Amino acid sequence: MKIPNILVIAAAAAACSGCFQMSTTLKVNGDASGTIDQRLVFTGAALAQIQQFSALGGPDAKKFDPVSEEQARAGAAKIGPGVTYVTSTAINDASGQGRETTYAFGNVNQLRIMQQPGGPGGVSVGGTPESIAFTLTTLENGNSLLTIGMPAFSPPGVSGPGAGRSPSPAQLAMVRQMLAGARITIAVEPSGKIVRTSSPFVDGQRVTLIDIDLDQLMKDEVIARMRDVKSLDEMKAAMKDVPGLKVSLDRETTIEFSPAGIRQ
Repeated sequence: MKIPNILVIAAAAAACSGCFQMSTTLKVNGDASGTIDQRLVFTGAALAQIQQFSALGGPDAKKFDPVSEEQARAGAAKIGPGVTYVTSTAINDASGQGRETTYAFGNVNQLRIMQQPGGPGGVSVGGTPESIAFTLTTLENGNSLLTIGMPAFSPPGVSGPGAGRSPSPAQLAMVRQMLAGARITIAVEPSGKIVRTSSPFVDGQRVTLIDIDLDQLMKDEVIARMRDVKSLDEMKAAMKDVPGLKVSLDRETTIEFSPAGIRQ
């Protein structure tokens, strides 16, 4: 009997949601063009599980390989209109199997960067897809202002501001198992000099939007700090100085930069 695709996708997400490491670096110019460097690595066991679950769609189902060159090429259209595939290199080492891919874009305002890798049918492997949006404007002083729209952040297994009751110990254990080993990093590197930014995570030309080590985030002491937060300020205080965790919690992050070639 053929299993409905939605069940295949749900099973793959449940079994493999934490067994990946993904980093995305967006490099943007003052004219709104730029490139995206993405690195996606799965453990061998996670990749095998994803492919096994995709095969449950029936004998006619196409084998899903999230780190194939075909998927890398197809990923350009998912990021936004006008995005093109440039090049990619397969990864097969001690860290796992994956791919490093470079895309080019002409208009950052049309991009939608996913926080988690895609699974069968375009569903993110970690759950409901949420994307990061960008708006670039030119200021009167000639500088560029990049405004980044961030999805609301709520740590897995933690009742954030406005959320319902906290999960049980058994539910937390399940979440830890699902997310073991996962890491997600998303950063922006403007071309030119950064004048100011609302993000607290700046290193030279690199502004980190998200850098999450899920193993660190799901530790008992961190869960305890975040369990009863009721506001954004309380969430910021609870997450401060947590090892392996950098997240821009404000719904908008701004970066003003002087584009390369413009004197100040």
